[in-house]
Amino acid sequence: MIKKEKILHSYIFNIVEDEKPKELIIITKQDVSKLIKRLEKSKIHNINIFPNIKKEYKDNCDLFFVLEDIKVSDIDVGIIKNLLSQKIVIFNDFKNDIKIDEMMIKLGFQTELRDQNNKLKCYSYNLKTYNNKRTWNNSKGWANPENFDKFRW
Repeated sequence: MIKKEKILHSYIFNIVEDEKPKELIIITKQDVSKLIKRLEKSKIHNINIFPNIKKEYKDNCDLFFVLEDIKVSDIDVGIIKNLLSQKIVIFNDFKNDIKIDEMMIKLGFQTELRDQNNKLKCYSYNLKTYNNKRTWNNSKGWANPENFDKFRW
């Protein structure tokens, strides 16, 4: 196992241990049998591996991984976000670095891992933590029509 593969497998395993998903989808064309053996130690009930992204997948999963051998478009990422999962992790190499960074940031992803030496980059999206409630954005704050004449900027 090469160093990049070890880093990738460890990173995925740590995410799975933290999130404790019951269902997991991995999109890759690579042989991930070593990763699957490692993931069998966790409490995942169902692991699905597919070679590409399709909106025809019927079930929503708890955690969705796209490995670096799969090139994703903004449409693919939208399909995953809107139809397939609320927790997404996408790995990428450093090809088209600026373009991919811009796309992922526009779609609400955060950069989680950036390893230039091993050519590995990771983005994540979690709907539950994406848009936290703000204390000021409620009926008691500035948005209350009763306060329009009281406060001026």
